Amino acid sequence: MPDASRARRRYESPLREAAAAATHQRILEAAADLFGAQGYRPTTIAGIAERAGVSVPRVNLAGAKAQLLVAAYRQRVGGDPDMQHATDQPTLREIMALPAEEALAGYAGWLHRTHVRSAGLWFALRTAAENDPEAAALLAEIRARNDEDYLVAVAWADGLGLVSGDADASYRAEAWGLLGCAETYHRLVEQCGWSAERYVAWVVGAVRTTVLDLDA
Repeated sequence: MPDASRARRRYESPLREAAAAATHQRILEAAADLFGAQGYRPTTIAGIAERAGVSVPRVNLAGAKAQLLVAAYRQRVGGDPDMQHATDQPTLREIMALPAEEALAGYAGWLHRTHVRSAGLWFALRTAAENDPEAAALLAEIRARNDEDYLVAVAWADGLGLVSGDADASYRAEAWGLLGCAETYHRLVEQCGWSAERYVAWVVGAVRTTVLDLDA
């Protein structure tokens, strides 16, 4: 006769795994909401647990405070906490496959939407890195990956024939990184009150004149 308890365990295991994944997702969403709205220092594990509707030990199983912040940031930016590069995102890959004019506008719109979701988390991560060595290491890792993404973006633009002038790829990637970073978004949109439309138009024009077309 078949072992009924073994069959039941095989059946229950996927259910438990699905429940655990859903709980983990709630924890990351709660962490993202609180870190983004409150910043790093005011946000507590207890607060994340309360918002997610789980126990403090369950949140601790999901990771330390700095690890939760990084995972929440990656998920808000790319939809996958394990995704390493923005240019791996399906949405951004679809944008990069468009004709040049459409792609630049699509990129600028995507950038605005990304910052709306994640700028608060980025500043929380910077704060965490001031006193937490692990957070500092993770911040440096994310910055390095972002730098690689901007090099990919420059190569993409070059392939479309948008690049002119004598500046090397590193210079262009560094300039693009300044235009696209959360600090620039925060200054223009949140401090100066620029609309989404104005910000998007500015990004398109600035990428063209400051990064790509340097013969002008």
